[in-house]
Amino acid sequence: MKRHQIETIIRETMIRVGVTREVRLEKNGINMTYHFIHDYITYDSDRIPEAVAEQEHPVSLETYVAAITMHELGHALDRRALIAGLSLSREVYQMKATTPQKVLERNAEYRAKVILEEERNLLAEKTAWENAAELNRNYQLISEQDFEAIKRQSLSTYERRLAGKVKVLRAAAGEDVGE
Repeated sequence: MKRHQIETIIRETMIRVGVTREVRLEKNGINMTYHFIHDYITYDSDRIPEAVAEQEHPVSLETYVAAITMHELGHALDRRALIAGLSLSREVYQMKATTPQKVLERNAEYRAKVILEEERNLLAEKTAWENAAELNRNYQLISEQDFEAIKRQSLSTYERRLAGKVKVLRAAAGEDVGE
């Protein structure tokens, strides 16, 4: 029942905001993702209820799925920018695949590229949330309070992850990273 219910909410949200993409079930432990290269959205019907339960500001399944769907559609609306950053992502991926981690951590050029990629990823998340907020303002699918709470919690996850990665990279280079 949950799978059908979740996919129905996703599809109805897309129809209501006038931005549709292919939707696929993908059991990967990530609530929803936008695959910008092939232009489709995935969802994990097992992870989404867990993510709803983790919300600091309690929301219904319907509210959470609508907000996250608009967020993923926000990425779709920014697809050109995501594709423009693909060359850097490929370069970093290749470096990771062909060079030992210890060597990479000491390489200032590599660290700078990883930090740039992470900052670009965070900007993409913020842009997707801005686009989602615009969709929600225009179509009023969920309350502003619920939307902002989901956005705040989701963004804080990315911001913490970015800060952690940057700190590890700088510490590996022997830079002072504070506490």
